[in-house]
Amino acid sequence: MRTMNIGRLNKRVRVLRKDDSVNVLNQKSKDLVEVKTVWASVAPVRGTERYELQKLHEEITYRIYMRYFSGVTADMYIECEGRLFEIQSVVDVDFEHKMLEIDATEKVKKAG
Repeated sequence: MRTMNIGRLNKRVRVLRKDDSVNVLNQKSKDLVEVKTVWASVAPVRGTERYELQKLHEEITYRIYMRYFSGVTADMYIECEGRLFEIQSVVDVDFEHKMLEIDATEKVKKAG
């Protein structure tokens, strides 16, 4: 059993999901809509670089811990300090409904 150290939840993050919307020209688009704003800890785990279409792409994986709330899924996003993280997995730690462990990636765009 792991315990949550709430003092480490030092970043204000927004959990976002894609939602369908229609603009004035009656065109459909997907916009990011806020689900909830919570306190979390955000720490980098690893970074990778790969060539795709003859361009170097850098991807950083983060581990994010937050208090449990239902409805967080792998097709959502997390925004922290102006950076957008794509959720890869969501784990209810020890199935206790106390803490979520989220693995998320940030795709870094190279200048130039």
